[in-house]
Amino acid sequence: MKFIFTIISLIALASVAGCQHLAQKNPSLKAELTVFHELPKDFKLSTVAIVPWHQSQKGSLEFKHYSAILKERIEKLGFTVVDHSKKPELLLFFDYGDDNGKEITETYTIPDFGMIGYTGYSLNSWGMYPGMPMYGYRGYQTHTNKYTLFTRYIRIDIAKPKMKSTELDKIYEGQLRSRGTCSKLTVTLPYLIDMYFQNFPGKNNDTQSLEKSWDGVC
Repeated sequence: MKFIFTIISLIALASVAGCQHLAQKNPSLKAELTVFHELPKDFKLSTVAIVPWHQSQKGSLEFKHYSAILKERIEKLGFTVVDHSKKPELLLFFDYGDDNGKEITETYTIPDFGMIGYTGYSLNSWGMYPGMPMYGYRGYQTHTNKYTLFTRYIRIDIAKPKMKSTELDKIYEGQLRSRGTCSKLTVTLPYLIDMYFQNFPGKNNDTQSLEKSWDGVC
């Protein structure tokens, strides 16, 4: 009977492990990327300058740090990244961030196993004694799991400067969104930038589901 109880206990522990969800560190980052563009099939990679999306990002050391990661990634595609003052053929407007997070509450149940009684009673010269204990299913236990879910994003627009105008001819726009329990952009953004350019430029008017392994340390 002890052996049977041990087996039942192991099953119950496995059920608890199976119910653990996003509150734990995930072994992968997941995201969705939506893209619109007017790039021809014979689009040639050219010189590009990375510029801030917002005026507030100008002079930001944070923007400079993430731009350096972006520069390294797009140079692997074949772009030549230059300073804005050198009149590049393309301008890449870069934005990133996350929200304040949303509190999530999950309720789940697991089977409850334990002793449910005895096999019977026996009578001897010393009195009446219970028989062997019986173990089995006693119902369910309800558990609550609370965590904060953050939405992280990257936005990129690419445009051609017009020679005799201050206007721009936009040729590409895309937005990546990723949800997870890690709120640190310093940890997640390098992975998200790499995910963004896995299949650049992608199909026009299309949303891709992306996934990338990471160490899960936040």
